[in-house]
Amino acid sequence: MAGKKKQEEVKQQETPRKENASGKKTATGKKADKAATNEKESQQGKAPSLADQYKSLKEKNPDAVLLFRKGDFYQAVNEDAKKTSEVLGITLTRPNEKAKGEYLAMFPHQALDTYLPKLIRAGVRVAIVDDLSLDKGTKASAEVKKGDSTQEGTKREQPVGQAKAVTGKEQKTSSEPQLVTVNGEKVTSAHAFQSNRNPDTWYFTARLDGKQLRPMAMHAADMDAYRKREISIEQLMKTYYPSKMERKVSKEEYAADNKLSDGRVIEKMNVYKETDQSKPDAGRYKLYAVVGEQKMSQTLSFADLNAYFDRTTTPAKLVERTFGEKLHLASAYEKYKLPEGAKVEDIRIAKDRKTNQWNISADMGQLGVTPKKPLQFDDGFSYFTAKTATREQLAAKYLSREIKGLMAGKQQEQGIGLKM
Repeated sequence: MAGKKKQEEVKQQETPRKENASGKKTATGKKADKAATNEKESQQGKAPSLADQYKSLKEKNPDAVLLFRKGDFYQAVNEDAKKTSEVLGITLTRPNEKAKGEYLAMFPHQALDTYLPKLIRAGVRVAIVDDLSLDKGTKASAEVKKGDSTQEGTKREQPVGQAKAVTGKEQKTSSEPQLVTVNGEKVTSAHAFQSNRNPDTWYFTARLDGKQLRPMAMHAADMDAYRKREISIEQLMKTYYPSKMERKVSKEEYAADNKLSDGRVIEKMNVYKETDQSKPDAGRYKLYAVVGEQKMSQTLSFADLNAYFDRTTTPAKLVERTFGEKLHLASAYEKYKLPEGAKVEDIRIAKDRKTNQWNISADMGQLGVTPKKPLQFDDGFSYFTAKTATREQLAAKYLSREIKGLMAGKQQEQGIGLKM
């Protein structure tokens, strides 16, 4: 009897019952513990979102840009995405899913060897977060690299992969500029890099007072000289960012210089972006100016646009360079010169009676006479009325190609004669 009573007591301890508020009995003990354990494991096994991973690792690496490996791409999130997009010149997007963050910038994983040095040269500290398949309970590890030394970090957190923080040697010397411009601006991280799409194309870029400049395609000769270290950073800056190397005009100088070389005053001038999509120059920047009764608008050249935004020019210089011929200024024709070695015996400007059009031609003596070219109205006015353009200047503007052709033909004849 005693043994039977003991067995009943043990059985009651293994399967106790408990009444809840509704009076129903619920299972406790081993079954309840097992259910709680399964629920806990299910919560722990749920993979964190990209935004959660970013938030977690960013707290431990606040000074680094995090690059997450996701399949065949590396991705940067939120503020890191903005910085990555600015430095590398890649597209910045807004994901449709909140789990992927507010901003996203990505590039193929094959491009890491190209993009990582660019980020480092720009003074950016980078943390690589590999997309690893981790076992439950495995914690993420941070590996910090500085120069050639490697140091295992001590911070451990959620199973989001392995983060490697990379800092280039250039960061140690980033405080020392490679060049200081005439305006006192510091040039840093100036370098050339190869295009991912076209290996034959190289770009030059730099940071000016910490701001990344737009990469510029290099000439083949400059690229070769850069590889051989036969060209200086100053020469490259003058070639690809000339307006950054020129002296800036003060506000007082800019406001005061509003007279053209002939004494006329610029009444109004501004630069605007053409928004009319029906026009061929839509999206381009144009210069608008009013001088007397003349109202003029014209697309700005790349050089003049940079000079305007960098304030290395004045209204008078910009208007004179852009509208000089329309304003019949003598300075506008000074750039036109006949080809070197050209022997022009006569330059004729005559009116065609049938078309009532003024034409220009050049007599090269034994070399022959160039074809006639029609003069534009402004050039005709500059020659006949304003007298600010010479026949030689107009011949250089309209007939330089034809003159060179006659000269080349003569040289070819001489070459053939020598061979015979």
